[in-house]
Amino acid sequence: MSNGFHELFFRNFFKLATAFIIAVGFLYVLSPFIIAFFFGGMLALALSPFVAKFMKKYSWSKKKALNIVSAALFFLIAVPFGIFFMRGARIISEFFTKQSLSTLTQTTQESVYKFIDQLAVSNHLESEMVKEKFNTFITTAGTFIFKTFSDMVTQIPDLLLGVLVMGLSFYFFLLKENEIREVFDRYYYFSRDHSNRFINVLKSSCREVFLSNVITGILQSTIISVGALACGLGDFYIVFFLTFIISFIPVIGAAPMAFALAIIAFLEKRTGAGIVMAIIGTFAGVADNLVRPYLVSLGEVEVPAFIGFLAVIGGVYVLGLPGLFVGPLLASLVYGALPIIVEEYFPPKENKIIESLDENV
Repeated sequence: MSNGFHELFFRNFFKLATAFIIAVGFLYVLSPFIIAFFFGGMLALALSPFVAKFMKKYSWSKKKALNIVSAALFFLIAVPFGIFFMRGARIISEFFTKQSLSTLTQTTQESVYKFIDQLAVSNHLESEMVKEKFNTFITTAGTFIFKTFSDMVTQIPDLLLGVLVMGLSFYFFLLKENEIREVFDRYYYFSRDHSNRFINVLKSSCREVFLSNVITGILQSTIISVGALACGLGDFYIVFFLTFIISFIPVIGAAPMAFALAIIAFLEKRTGAGIVMAIIGTFAGVADNLVRPYLVSLGEVEVPAFIGFLAVIGGVYVLGLPGLFVGPLLASLVYGALPIIVEEYFPPKENKIIESLDENV
């Protein structure tokens, strides 16, 4: 028996080693796009029911329905970004035609120094010391902002490539949905009922995670941009768009945008507007940590709000920004998909009785 095992091992060693090397090499080549593949798959699972609905309602072919959904998704992303950059460039151009950067810096510094002098007189502080601390803070903050902006600019090509890969992955996964389902059924050996339930949980969980983040972002953006419009601070569309992007930063949410507008209002000696925006910023920050987990918990899979909150925080802590989506998705799968796997191997007694009666019949 030992000789037979050795012979079998040596006969298959090079085949297995070659297969292993090929698989590892292929995964290594694709490793830069793992996150893009993952999010493309999540987006495909989330929007799969919409494609199926269009196919059924309008008698479209799968390719036609998929092309229309992909085009709509592209315009929903590309058009706001395009308008933002065009409007932003126009506003910045108009702003700097009226005053130079040095003039703006000097005016702002004078306003801040004047505010510090007033604060020092009323609170018996040394204004020079406060000004020195302010200059140190501005230098540190400026360096941080410049470095962050530089890093963002250098990462734009990688970001665009990642978005492209995610879009292609989304299209591929939906186009090959039936083939992927066949592979799933072939290797997972689920019963048909459990297989359907498992796939439905995946789709609903992905849909809930995406929608919860988008709805939360829209809610915060609306609150802050309407507040800014009422206080006469900034362009409504620019504020809305920037706030929506910033809202994907977990825990903090969109609050920094409101606080930045509040600081601008205080520097312009508009105390009322500054107080209003500060209150709105605090409210938006609290809403982010309450609404997002609450929306996740309202899906088909019942995830307690507290667990959803921990999943958001833990996901971001471990994985960074992608954890904002991965954490709630894993929480949803723990409460939805994991019980299906357990039930597959340990069915309830009622199911065993029904199966035995069916066999007897």
